[in-house]
Amino acid sequence: MTAETTTSLPPDQVLTAARSFFTGGEAVHATWVETESSSHVSFATFRSNIVVSAVPESGTPGATRVRVSSLRDAGAVGRFLTFLSTTSEGAASDTHTDQKAQAS
Repeated sequence: MTAETTTSLPPDQVLTAARSFFTGGEAVHATWVETESSSHVSFATFRSNIVVSAVPESGTPGATRVRVSSLRDAGAVGRFLTFLSTTSEGAASDTHTDQKAQAS
């Protein structure tokens, strides 16, 4: 399964969120980083791989194109995209709050 979305988070923050989601203390499966670069991170699980890539969206300043794929763990793809959307909303809210504070 492959899913794509866009987010307001920069690519490095998307990849940091992916590392936290898939390998952090609350991860659903035992997962480890198999390979990574500045635009992707590949996680290995007992039964599958999960790959997250994040690149700037061409033609849309401030947007990042995120692609998540897995051969077997489709549920993890959906859960991560939901997690990412809530993380992105929090970041947008924090940015809005910072801008309001600076204007005061």
